[in-house]
Amino acid sequence: MIVNIDIETIPTQKKGAYETFLLEAQSSFKAPSSLSKKQALEDLGLPPEQQPQKFWTKDDTIKVWENEFASLKAPEVAEENYRRTALDGSKGEIFSIAFAVEDNEPQCIWIDGSHITNEEDLLLAFFDRLKPKTMGRPPYFVGHNIGGFDLRFIYQRCVVNRCPPPFSIPYYGRHSFDYFDTMIDWGGKNRISQDELCKILNIEGKPNDIDGSKVWDFVKEGEGERVAEYNIDDVVKNREIYMRLSFKESISKAPQNTQQNQDFKTNACDNLNLTSANNIKIQL
Repeated sequence: MIVNIDIETIPTQKKGAYETFLLEAQSSFKAPSSLSKKQALEDLGLPPEQQPQKFWTKDDTIKVWENEFASLKAPEVAEENYRRTALDGSKGEIFSIAFAVEDNEPQCIWIDGSHITNEEDLLLAFFDRLKPKTMGRPPYFVGHNIGGFDLRFIYQRCVVNRCPPPFSIPYYGRHSFDYFDTMIDWGGKNRISQDELCKILNIEGKPNDIDGSKVWDFVKEGEGERVAEYNIDDVVKNREIYMRLSFKESISKAPQNTQQNQDFKTNACDNLNLTSANNIKIQL
């Protein structure tokens, strides 16, 4: 069963996380090694010929510069480091999961604050929604960079939330065998964004108002529904990419590496080896 999937993630929601990053940024803020005393004084708006800075050593001047600019730059550095946790499954959290089973209508489960209030609820709802459709078989996930991000992130958040998945999540697997990664299938070892691949294939790209880097901004502003719409849009486009890469007009007809196919290949090879062995003539 083919399941196109995509997730949207947000930074850690642990209380005081941003404040911790801010303190770290303030305490570890350092001037660039190339900064001269003259440049530091100019940045501070202090004429080098006037007292007391005229008699400051370079180290004294750099220290004043660091103290002054730490307070100005630390919030910016802290915000950047905080947002970066959205890419780390040990810290960030999943806000929404969009998926489409075969040719069925895509759907999205997201933290709407009413029916689903936290990440654990989100994961359980996703599994409850998808499990009945699997008919006891593990899903064959399809997505863009799912091998390098989505699948492992989902697995890690399941572990953190003590939420065992009812089917295998092949975060450790291989493209084409355990899942289908459209980024790998097109670019190999070269990274390419889904939006760029859409342009190459003449598929409509991302909307203008939102992308992955803006998800947290929309969530903070209470625009979670817009994130869910964007999440679904990614799945719709990825399904179209997958069909193009598979030269198919329907997901249900797209080839997939099931265990049955693997068994067929193995048996075919065994028969070929046996036939070859029977045709060997030993000459004495």
